[in-house]
Amino acid sequence: MNIKLLKNNWMKYYKRGFFTGIFILSFLCVVDQTLQSPFFFSKITNLSLFMLTLSFIFFGSIFCGLVSLVILFITSLLTVYKK
Repeated sequence: MNIKLLKNNWMKYYKRGFFTGIFILSFLCVVDQTLQSPFFFSKITNLSLFMLTLSFIFFGSIFCGLVSLVILFITSLLTVYKK
């Protein structure tokens, strides 16, 4: 188990997952809004739907950051620290 990998890199992994999630979900939202009938998000017609869509993107990005932390934890379990 490589605790040093987890201790030194957890913030970097979380930020990477969070910003990747924001980028991908925002891109999906922009593409989805240009379609005739949206597939992933509701068609934004008023401010409340806009805020709901922004909250979906934000909480989805938090989830992506947490998933990247789980992957880092599994990686730290499987690797061995070399001195």
